[in-house]
Amino acid sequence: MNNNTTKLLMLIGIFLLSSVIISQSGLFSRTRLDLTENQLFTLNNGTINILKNIDERVHLKMYYSDDATHNIPQLRTYKNTVLDLLNEMQRYSDSKLEITVIDPKMFSPEEDEASQYGLQALPVGEGGENIFFGLVGENSLDTSEIIAFMQPDRESFLEYDIAHLINSLNNPEKKSIAILSSIDIKAKVNENTREPIPAQIFVTQLEKDYVINHLNNSVENIDDNTDLLMLVHPKELSEKLLFAIDQFVMKGGRLLVFVDPYAQAEIILPDPQNPMAAYQADKNSNIEKLFQAWNINFDPKKVLLDDKYALNIQTQSGSRPTRHLAYLALTGESFNNSDIITRELDTINLASSGYFESESIQPILKSSAMASTISSDALKFLRDPSELFNNYKADDKNYTVAGRITGKINSVYPNGIEGVEVSSVVTSIDEPKVVLFADVDILFDQMWVRSQNFFGRSVYSAFADNGNLITNLMDNMAGSPDLINIRSRKNSARPFTKVIELQKASDKKFREQENVLKQRLRETEEKLNEIQREKGQQNRLIMSQEQEQELQKFQNEKLEVRKRLREVRRALDKDIKDLGSNLKTVSYTHLTLPTIYSV
Repeated sequence: MNNNTTKLLMLIGIFLLSSVIISQSGLFSRTRLDLTENQLFTLNNGTINILKNIDERVHLKMYYSDDATHNIPQLRTYKNTVLDLLNEMQRYSDSKLEITVIDPKMFSPEEDEASQYGLQALPVGEGGENIFFGLVGENSLDTSEIIAFMQPDRESFLEYDIAHLINSLNNPEKKSIAILSSIDIKAKVNENTREPIPAQIFVTQLEKDYVINHLNNSVENIDDNTDLLMLVHPKELSEKLLFAIDQFVMKGGRLLVFVDPYAQAEIILPDPQNPMAAYQADKNSNIEKLFQAWNINFDPKKVLLDDKYALNIQTQSGSRPTRHLAYLALTGESFNNSDIITRELDTINLASSGYFESESIQPILKSSAMASTISSDALKFLRDPSELFNNYKADDKNYTVAGRITGKINSVYPNGIEGVEVSSVVTSIDEPKVVLFADVDILFDQMWVRSQNFFGRSVYSAFADNGNLITNLMDNMAGSPDLINIRSRKNSARPFTKVIELQKASDKKFREQENVLKQRLRETEEKLNEIQREKGQQNRLIMSQEQEQELQKFQNEKLEVRKRLREVRRALDKDIKDLGSNLKTVSYTHLTLPTIYSV
């Protein structure tokens, strides 16, 4: 055996020995290569922090009907996705996370267990069997949390849902949130039909994670155990309540305020004696005294308009959707991405929002430079949203829609108030924990979520990120910042931004042509009235030749404008179809790569 052969055998031996040592040591057991654009298959740092901070053992039991789902490939595929994630989480838990998979067969004790835990059973299995696909988590104190059914359409929230469950088991004591609202947001019963009216979904979300106390305007103090105070559309607050809020903030309490110059969510009951009362009523809210002391300028009569972020709204007349300058879909540059609560959010919908002006506010949400303002009175009798474009002119200014108060603020009541005895009054605070929103509608279901029936259960599908923003706020001000990092991860969906741009350009052309038509109509009617006034009373009902010519001229003009409108629409459709064809061509030639490799 020559020297070269000996060296080769030694190298092979060293390689094999190194491989065994590395394999046994687990040195690369957590190494993954994730080639997806947004690292969809890599555990978030927030998840890893939660897993590493588990105090005592947490047991996760996944109840999955394996036999009953034999012919349901969607669920079987998603089951593997869930199990892969659970196993990956277990690797980071320092052996404090236990995973068990249970098949609850029909009439078995395991099926009874699944039902007792409250897991959702779907009667869609083979032979009419119930299908279970839920998660039960238990801690050492026998506290349990569940995910009733692992819905495949919530895959983008899977990591958050499981991490949230683990975090709840590791921190079972819930924080307290006090909500004072002048608008109905909690569940109630219709006084006329006696049918239940569900709570706003954001309230339902909060009730799962926090102890919620609903306050009314008659309260005169804030409980010292309140972790977060939330004011929703505050109106007509008493001096004693304002003092209590002031001192809550001065003592370091966390305050979240939603005010509005024209709250669409506020329902004004009709007055039979005055049919116009509902239209004329003020639907604004304000805490003027506190704002003044905190150097915050808020005009409760001014509404924000923004041509860049205007939403398409379906009017009551049933005509084509119209861009509404006061209904906004904030995205992209309107977010302060350095603030944790907006991290990775895509779209926030607002309605007739106001704005704040102050050097003491660090913006969270803001308008584009194409924004302007208008009196809220202009919205009270608005029938056609396109009228807001008349005389519209951008201010070349970014307005603050939401923000945090920064720097020192002073109390409104440095000497206290008459009738309230306190041991001492706190007169200022250097670092207040206050977040302000100039829109109330951002909280309400119609702006961000729709409901659908899922085997007898109400399942909610969000079309905007308002819900995530609200929950981010709560986690940031009263809960876990790790959960924010998990929730705010991007999912694989992407909006067709190019199509949106094409639609917006076409809409502008359409509106311009429509305004031309309306102007021609007004001019023709004025001409006809003028001719009619020149005729005598006796011949007023007789159509003159000149009138007939004017009418024919208008009809021809109207047909010409309608023709051009159709051309604009056809041009838009062609651009979108061409774009779609190009996307299909790209998709057919796209090379699909594996997403994860184990080393």
